[in-house]
Amino acid sequence: NFASIVAAIRSGRRIFDNLQKAMSYILAVHVPIIGLPLIPAFDPALPVLLMPLHIIFMELIIDPVCSVAFETEQEEKGIMKRPPRPPGEAFFGFGKIIGSFLSGLLLLLMVGVIFYLSREEGHSEGEIRAIAFSALIIGNIFLILTHLSKTRSVLAVIAERNTTIILILLTAFILLQLVIFIPSLRELFNFDYPGFNHLIPAGIGALIMVSVLEIIKLGKRGRLPR
Repeated sequence: NFASIVAAIRSGRRIFDNLQKAMSYILAVHVPIIGLPLIPAFDPALPVLLMPLHIIFMELIIDPVCSVAFETEQEEKGIMKRPPRPPGEAFFGFGKIIGSFLSGLLLLLMVGVIFYLSREEGHSEGEIRAIAFSALIIGNIFLILTHLSKTRSVLAVIAERNTTIILILLTAFILLQLVIFIPSLRELFNFDYPGFNHLIPAGIGALIMVSVLEIIKLGKRGRLPR
């Protein structure tokens, strides 16, 4: 049945796209997870930013996003207008690896800048760690949103009201606030209370990061079939 063949191709392309997007996100998000703990290795005077518990917190966001959110994401625009993929083309080629690495590097630079500014403002070690970690989590949320689609903007993705992704990201943000504002959890994470204003530079940094990624996506979108 020709209709069944077309439906199978459409479904296969959606699954293929979602697997690529999940792989791209996994690679990107682990760049700051690897990079941030290495910063104090180059300058022992700098505070340790990521501890084992912080990485576990990050993984609690990453795992459900990759296994649920990307899996349920809808198909891309113009998915059936593409030419067939060359049989010899790699599933996740060098270009995609570099693009993912650069996305993660942008998040790492954003957190690094906020870390530096917080240090220059005279915050304590625990406050700096809390501010940098907040920037990492908020930046990660925006990184997820921009990786969910190759053809739709972050605003379009949010407007679709994907219940799964909304619940995951909202839970991550609420847990971050609990860790920052509840003294016992704050002590467990080796944080000091930095004040509510600490979210402002984290939010601004995340918006700048996602704006750069969206501009890059817009340039690529012009070359995609519609």
